[in-house]
Amino acid sequence: MLKRYCNCLCLFTLFAVHAAYATVDARDAEGRVVSLHKPAQRVIALAPHIVENLYSIDAQSSIVGAVQYSDYPEPAREIPRVGGVGSMSLEKIVALQPDLVILWGSGTPPGLRSGIERLGLPYFIDEVRSLADLKHSLQALGTLTGRISQAEQITAELQSSIAQVTANARTGGKSERPEVFLQLWNQPLQSIGKDHLLNEVIERCGGRSITDSIIGLAPLVSMERVLADDPALIIVENHQQSLHWKSYPQLQAIKNDHVAVIDPDLLHRPTLRLLQGMQIICEHVNASRRDVSASD
Repeated sequence: MLKRYCNCLCLFTLFAVHAAYATVDARDAEGRVVSLHKPAQRVIALAPHIVENLYSIDAQSSIVGAVQYSDYPEPAREIPRVGGVGSMSLEKIVALQPDLVILWGSGTPPGLRSGIERLGLPYFIDEVRSLADLKHSLQALGTLTGRISQAEQITAELQSSIAQVTANARTGGKSERPEVFLQLWNQPLQSIGKDHLLNEVIERCGGRSITDSIIGLAPLVSMERVLADDPALIIVENHQQSLHWKSYPQLQAIKNDHVAVIDPDLLHRPTLRLLQGMQIICEHVNASRRDVSASD
């Protein structure tokens, strides 16, 4: 009996020691494996979309710091700020004593990242360039914050919703895809490059971005190029931008009244709300396809 008791005690001790040294691991957008001794309880999110995604997996209680424009959902407005785009404060970040800092790969200043590395703060690089990346990001955030089951549920719903939204999209040959111009800015004229997530969104909706071969995330585009390509659909962020295109009545998108105004938060924040933007894009791509087919 005593021997059996000792064996059980040793086994229990072994499990306890193992649990004490177990780590929480997740791979970030750069392929780095981020290891924590336990799920993060004090997280600083350095982009609005990261805050929103943490809320999506029910990890909002772990957020102790955020940046300017972290305004969705509504309670996120109350999170203490550590700065804005291009002006984040390392001192404020340190003062909040985070056990994890989540950086936006293409939006966090390199100098800030260097400072975080120098101080030895654990950090995770988040960068979503595809719908698959969005799924991975949500799962990784779920792992690092101890919300694994919530992240699994959300990503399963994400996959199902993407399939539903694109179910009616025609994805045939290039000639069958209406050409789309998505405007980010007007002076200078700026659009999405080949590395942008929205190229995939437009493609899954059965369209083709006329800038999908341009290197980069948000390249400058000449008006001459847009006029030459003559897109069937133009997507803009506000009414003012839509009025600008009325000056080019020769464009088929103007002739057929296919200038879509879509809330930029539904497109440029890689979160679950992207599905709403995707639904709108798919509807406009389908409508522009019908008009192009009718005119052939």
